[in-house]
Amino acid sequence: MPDDGGQVDRTACTACGGDHWALLREARDLCRPGYDARFRLSECLTCGHVMQTPLPTDAELRAAYSTGYAPYRVTWKEPGWPLWKILLCVTTWRRVRRLREYGQGTRLLEVGAGAGDFLDAARHAGWEVKAVEYSEELVEVMRSDLGLDVQAGELRSGMWEKSSFDTVVLWSVIEHVPDPLATLQLICSYLRPGGQLLLQLPTLYGIRRGKWFGEHWTLLELPRHLNFFGRESLAKLCKLAGMELVIFKTPMLDALWCYYASSSSYIAHAKTPKEKCIRILGAGIQALIILPDLIIQAWRSHGTEGLAVAVKPA
Repeated sequence: MPDDGGQVDRTACTACGGDHWALLREARDLCRPGYDARFRLSECLTCGHVMQTPLPTDAELRAAYSTGYAPYRVTWKEPGWPLWKILLCVTTWRRVRRLREYGQGTRLLEVGAGAGDFLDAARHAGWEVKAVEYSEELVEVMRSDLGLDVQAGELRSGMWEKSSFDTVVLWSVIEHVPDPLATLQLICSYLRPGGQLLLQLPTLYGIRRGKWFGEHWTLLELPRHLNFFGRESLAKLCKLAGMELVIFKTPMLDALWCYYASSSSYIAHAKTPKEKCIRILGAGIQALIILPDLIIQAWRSHGTEGLAVAVKPA
């Protein structure tokens, strides 16, 4: 959202309801070149939750998702094997591996299926899969090209019977949701007793790092990323939704990916060859300073990306 001209921001915190904020960072939407509106991330002075303030309007979000948003690229329709496609395949493989490690049963729901890469892979791994996806265009692609059972729009009540699923996954989704508590409450209703929720999410720990990269720090992804959680705030949210957070860790490989993606974006947006060379040199120097800290913090479960598991009580 563009700067409010100095007016007091009364956005309600999605974690505690407070409305007093300290500005952490600002950034543009890098998927829209030439669009100079700046969006703000702030820390709640009551509970420490980090979120976008004020929240973007529905029209702003529709515009943000209608441009070059990477998860909406349909992998199998693009020729060759560029680096981004290889990395997406690696991400899908890692998610299936996590599903095998932490998931239960056979009935799987994915909330926010993107272009369907993971959902199709999970089906081939033996799961009975269903999904909901916000983009109607992608839903049609998944239905017609892959034969997947996907519903369009936001997650809502009445889409399936209660307790229909053994496992629900939210891969890089909870940060996009304006009302994360309502979403988790719906997920809890669709999980059977003893069922598992698996989440991957950027953390509030990571949003405080990488300031040298400015708006190119890949965790920002403004205005699409709305909320950032840590172990404590996510555990509280899950409890309010009727689940218990049992695992929260921050994989080291995700921290390394965060640095790589951020430095690549920072270098790619240089305006002249000279500036690009300077940025390459600077990124190399920064790697010597930043990477050791990123690795240590990831090991301490304070890394840039979180992997979490919550359980609905039996």
